[in-house]
Amino acid sequence: MRSIGSALNLLLVSPLYFVWTVVALDLAQTPCTTLVQGKFFGYFSSFAVFPLNSSLCSWIIQNPDPRRYTLYMKILKPTGICDHQHIRTYQFDSFLESTRTYLGMESFDDVLKLCDGSTRYAFLQSNKQFLQMKQTAPPGVESWPVRWKPTKAQERDFSVEYLVVGNRNPSKAACQMLCKWLDACLAISSSSHPCGIMQTPCSCSGGEVLDQTSEILGLTRKKEDCYKDGIYLENCMSSPKDSSGAEFLGGWNSWSAWGDCTKDCGGGLQTRMRTCKPLPKEGLVCEGVLEEGRLCNRKACNTNGRYNSRSQSLRSTDNRKREDTDELQHYGYPAPQIGDPAAEEWSPWSVCSTTCGEGWQTRTRFCVSSSYSTQCSGPLREQRQCNNSAVCPVHGTWDEWSPWSLCSSTCGRGYRDRTRTCKPPQFGGNPCEGPEKQTKFCNIALCPVDGNWNEWSSWSSCSASCSNGTQQRTRECNGPSYGGAECQGHWVETRDCFLRQCPVDGKWQAWGVWGSCTTTCGGGTQRRDRMCYGPFFGGETCQGPKEEYKQCNDRKCPEPHEICDEESLASVVWKETPAGDAAAVRCPRNATGLILRRCILDEEGIAYWEPPTYIKCVSIDYRNIQMMTREHLSKAQRGLMGDGLSEVLQNLVEISQDGTSYSGDLLSTIDVLRNMTEIFRRAYHSPTSGDVQNFVQIISNLLSEENRDKWEEAQLIGPNARELFRLVEDFIDVIGFRMKDFRDSYQVTDNLVLGIHKLPANAATDITFPMKGWRGMVDWAKNSEDKVTVSKSILSSGLTETDDSSVFVVGTVLYRNVGNILSLQRNSTVLNSKVISVTVKPFPRSLLTPLEIEFSHLYNGTTNQTCILWDKTIGRASASASPPGAWSWRGCRTVPLDASRTKCLCDRLSAFAILAQLSPDM
Repeated sequence: MRSIGSALNLLLVSPLYFVWTVVALDLAQTPCTTLVQGKFFGYFSSFAVFPLNSSLCSWIIQNPDPRRYTLYMKILKPTGICDHQHIRTYQFDSFLESTRTYLGMESFDDVLKLCDGSTRYAFLQSNKQFLQMKQTAPPGVESWPVRWKPTKAQERDFSVEYLVVGNRNPSKAACQMLCKWLDACLAISSSSHPCGIMQTPCSCSGGEVLDQTSEILGLTRKKEDCYKDGIYLENCMSSPKDSSGAEFLGGWNSWSAWGDCTKDCGGGLQTRMRTCKPLPKEGLVCEGVLEEGRLCNRKACNTNGRYNSRSQSLRSTDNRKREDTDELQHYGYPAPQIGDPAAEEWSPWSVCSTTCGEGWQTRTRFCVSSSYSTQCSGPLREQRQCNNSAVCPVHGTWDEWSPWSLCSSTCGRGYRDRTRTCKPPQFGGNPCEGPEKQTKFCNIALCPVDGNWNEWSSWSSCSASCSNGTQQRTRECNGPSYGGAECQGHWVETRDCFLRQCPVDGKWQAWGVWGSCTTTCGGGTQRRDRMCYGPFFGGETCQGPKEEYKQCNDRKCPEPHEICDEESLASVVWKETPAGDAAAVRCPRNATGLILRRCILDEEGIAYWEPPTYIKCVSIDYRNIQMMTREHLSKAQRGLMGDGLSEVLQNLVEISQDGTSYSGDLLSTIDVLRNMTEIFRRAYHSPTSGDVQNFVQIISNLLSEENRDKWEEAQLIGPNARELFRLVEDFIDVIGFRMKDFRDSYQVTDNLVLGIHKLPANAATDITFPMKGWRGMVDWAKNSEDKVTVSKSILSSGLTETDDSSVFVVGTVLYRNVGNILSLQRNSTVLNSKVISVTVKPFPRSLLTPLEIEFSHLYNGTTNQTCILWDKTIGRASASASPPGAWSWRGCRTVPLDASRTKCLCDRLSAFAILAQLSPDM
């Protein structure tokens, strides 16, 4: 059992109050952490700090000032069999939470050896800011097992005592406990279990504290210091206890009190006595007197009376052995006085004091004196040696300890030891008791220690109670210390976890399409359904109705004359349809989609069929090219590289040369060209000169006379001039900036001439289009008087943030027959010229010098020639989904040149033409 008294004494002298707190420290990151602060002595049981029903707990004590205090610990190890070393002990200076690193960390596991049952106790000494005992999981073990496997519950427990001692002027109570710990630590030390206490601020000897004053005066000595050559010395008081803690019986006892005076007057004598207690087995005697006296009652007595008294003289002992008696006379020692007339006879010699070896016999006598006789002289007691035939056993005795050896390591933790020699026993004596060798740890210098990781912690709980989640585990870095390398790797790991499927509530799918109305007129109902997806894994069912109804066909039923009768046209049967609706049949086999035909009312309110429209029919060949182009665009939008785009353009050129079969083919081709332009903007494909030529050729094919009826049909519900102009403008923008050199590019076809001019800002020139001397120029363009002049001032003024490194792209297009397709002709007006468009990128904010466009008239005999342009700003506020734009006369000034030519001066970039008034006779 622990000594409670020592603990109480230490608590009484401690100058500080004690604080025991349990907090969640950042440096531990454990579910249960005990922090001890401001406490100089304490005790705990592992059951209290590391309960079996918990895991990863830790106990931390903080040294108030490592420069002024040193921490010592005494551990009573468990008696059970240690299954795994789950308790780690180490000291450190501080802990960095950001990198999970212990600074200045030093492990004490090899000092404590908690699982080594060969020693009952373990001791250690700590000189750093924190000391921690931490519960850790064994490597590779996910769940926390039982730490010990003993036969009894109490055998799982181990206990810890700790003591914080000042490095200067430590308290006596603290030193008393520390000296006992040091004595026990050295007593059980060995080469495999060195003592963990390396040095103390206390002066310790045999487990006792040496008072500094007594040590200087020599008043307190060890047992072996008070006798020499088998004789206890005079005036030497040995320690009342030997090193084992037992009462020591050898040497002089204290003097008794002074006795009564032998006379009432005339001078008497007082005596006091002491006894010698030699150890019988060691055969030792004491040197000095047994009794001593002093005078008393010295006043004179009356002469009438005579007093007799019996007094004793002082007694002394001879400390020599028998063979030394002859030497006493040789060296001048006085022989015993014999025959003193005032002394009585000697008593017989006593029995020999020992039963073996040499002993002692004593005899005594008394002094009888009166006032008329002389004082007795000589000793009252005599001793002589006696010899028995039996030989006494001689016990083994230890020599002095040797000095401590040098530390086994020049840096870091090492050990040093000391030894002593046993004088062997003789004649059956007992051997020497105690260790022959003592070992303790030492640390004379600091070694560089590389950082090293502790074991991974257990995986945390899954972040999700169901479905996919994550788990984390962490590890802590020990060190580095004193210039060592950092820990390499990560302090946290994450892995996926899946506990179970989460309950999934039922979810309604999108509503289906509305069913057909129950009636065609006069009010009916439509129904639509939706499906419930799920529930799964115990989720809730879908809430709400599964079916939905609405009113339909509320208009009154048409009269018989408001219904188009069933009709067969071009092998197609058009069923009876009320006015305002459209009938639909499948397109021919070489196309996909539907043919539409509307039933409308004439001016008299009689229903009739409009011609069928093929705007929704797309030929199979055009449809395939459209789908391939969309696949290429999807790849380009994902940043991929591709090939085969040039072949797609070439196929479309060949297909469109013979004209389109349906107006839907026209719209499909425009969609292909729009997607091609978007592809050319990206790194997916670099357009070649052949690709540019094919692109322009496809536009020319669309503008051929064979497609006029398709354009007229398409403009009813689809694109018109706005789509065409925007498509060509975007193409010029993309191709112009991707041209590598500053040059002009002309694309000449049967229905349009396209020019792309790439110019530097610092070397701009006037541009006249078209260049009739261009190689390969078609006849209709050579013979045309139409031209446009773009002044170089447009490229140097009115633009946003230009400098010498700026690049400009100017695009010009001459359309041969786009006016016929646009259907601008009315009852009294006609488009009286070709169409010329001009675009500049970057787009100028304004034109300081107007564009000059000269047109030759297409029709003679027209009047009121008016310049018009395509105005993109018209219709922008409209909610229509189609691009804005319309023809307008604003922005251009008309200058007649002669009867067949007109000049337009315009202050903006766009597409331009001449609109004229028809004469009445035309």
